[in-house]
Amino acid sequence: MARNNAALNNPEIEDDDPMVSESESESEEDGDVKLSQPSKTAVLNKAGLLDKLADISWPENIDWIHKLSFNIVQEQPVDVNDDLTRELAFYNQALEGAKQAFTKFQEKGLPFLRPADYYAEMVKSDTHMEKIKGRLLAEKKRTEETDERRKSRENKKLAKEVQVQKQRERAKQKKDDIESVKTWRKQRKQSGFADDGDLSMAFDDGKSFERSSKKRPGVAPGDRSGGKARQGGGGFKKGFDKKRDRKDSKFGFGGRKGMKKQNTAETTNDFRGFSKSNNKKQKV
Repeated sequence: MARNNAALNNPEIEDDDPMVSESESESEEDGDVKLSQPSKTAVLNKAGLLDKLADISWPENIDWIHKLSFNIVQEQPVDVNDDLTRELAFYNQALEGAKQAFTKFQEKGLPFLRPADYYAEMVKSDTHMEKIKGRLLAEKKRTEETDERRKSRENKKLAKEVQVQKQRERAKQKKDDIESVKTWRKQRKQSGFADDGDLSMAFDDGKSFERSSKKRPGVAPGDRSGGKARQGGGGFKKGFDKKRDRKDSKFGFGGRKGMKKQNTAETTNDFRGFSKSNNKKQKV
C-alpha cells in the first residue's frame, strides 16, 4: 500500500517488473505476519486513536450493569503466533471474567440464572436436530450390533474349545476304563477265575467296581436312552403335547393294554353280528 502511494505521489517512478511486484505482494499476503516487528512504513497516530477511543468508550461514571464488562490483566506475556497458547489465554480470561461477574451479580442481588420455565428458540431447527438424532441412534445401533456379533463369535469359539476339551477328557476316561477292564480280566484269567465273578477286585487305579446309585430325574432305571424314549421322537418336542396326552389316556402308554382287543370265550361263541347273506355277498 505504501509503495502504491509512493507511485501515485511520484509519477516518474515506474515499476520495472510488474510480475515480480505482484508475486511479492502475494507472498507477503500468504505468509504469516509477525506482529512483534511493525512495518517500517506504518504510521502511529496516537492522538487520533485516543480521540476515537474517547468517542466510542463508556463514560467513567456509568454503572457496571449497563456495560457488563471486566478488564482482565494478563500477567504473563503470550506469543500470539502460538495458536494453542493464545487460545488458552482467551479461555483463562473468559473463565476469570465469568467468576467475577458471578460474584458481582450475587453482591447486587440481581437475577442472572435462566428460569426453569424460560423458552428460547434453538439455533438449529427441530427437523435438523431430528436428523442428527436419527443418525446418532443408527450409529449407536450399528455399534451395538457389531459388538454383539463380536461377542457371539467369541462365545462360540470359547464353547467350541470347551466342547473339544470335554470330548478329549471323555475319550481319555473311556480309554482308561477300557484298559482297567482289560487288566482286570487278565488278572481274573491268571487267577483261574478263583473269585467266581467277584467284582470287588481292584482295578489299576485302586478302585473296585461299584454300581452307580445316582438317579437322573425323568429317566427309568433300565432306560438306556437317557429318558428320550418317553419324550417321543427323540426328545425334540418341548412343552405339553395335547394330542399325545389324549392318545395316552385312550390307548395307554407302554406295557400291556389289558387284553382289550383279544377274543375271549364269550366273544368267540357270540354270533349276533354274523349275517349269512352278507357273508355270501362278500365272496367272489
